[in-house]
This record gives sequence, C-alpha cells and structure tokens, in this order.
Amino acid sequence: MRIPPHAKDLFIWGNINPVHAALYREVAGLAGLLIFLWIRWRKNLPDYITKEVTEWVKLDNVTMYRYGFGMDRKTKNKALRKLAKEELIELVLIEKSGKAPQARLLVK
Repeated sequence: MRIPPHAKDLFIWGNINPVHAALYREVAGLAGLLIFLWIRWRKNLPDYITKEVTEWVKLDNVTMYRYGFGMDRKTKNKALRKLAKEELIELVLIEKSGKAPQARLLVK
C-alpha cells in the first residue's frame, strides 16, 4: 500500500489504540482497518455546509477513493456487515436506495 502524497493532510484527532485497530483488522481484514481509520479521521471534521460535528460518518466510495481509502463497494459492504455483526460499529444502511451507508464507532 502506498502512502498518498497528501498524507500530511490526513491528521487523525486523538490517539489510536493499536488494539482497537487490530480488532477491526481481525474481524474484517484490511477493509475493516481502512473503515476504522476513515471513521476516526472524518468524525471530528465539521460538515462543510452546517459546520456541525457528528459521530456519524458517510462512507461514500468517491470520497474514500479520493483520499486513498478506496476499495471495491462489495468489499466495503461485506466488511461493514461483519463489523456491525461484531458490534464494533453502528450502521445505517438503506437497502437498494443508492445512498452511501453511514456508520459510527462503538469502540473508541
């Protein structure tokens, strides 16, 4: 995996417990780890329109790919379901709506 040139802009707020990161990777592989890091990074950034900070993070394919967290949509959905089943994330997924799922971490 290569480090994107804009990696210095990808600051993740707070400490990351390596045990939590390893747990996400164990449950859902590399996709689970990428989802964990994506949610940790995006959850503290304010919405560009409302300027509100929320724990719920949208996992849309285009934005994730743009920042180097891209993966096949089937891989992402499979990992999200595994993480939700193990109660590591809470997931809002509207079936066949075409909208990106939203998730929040249950393990800090």
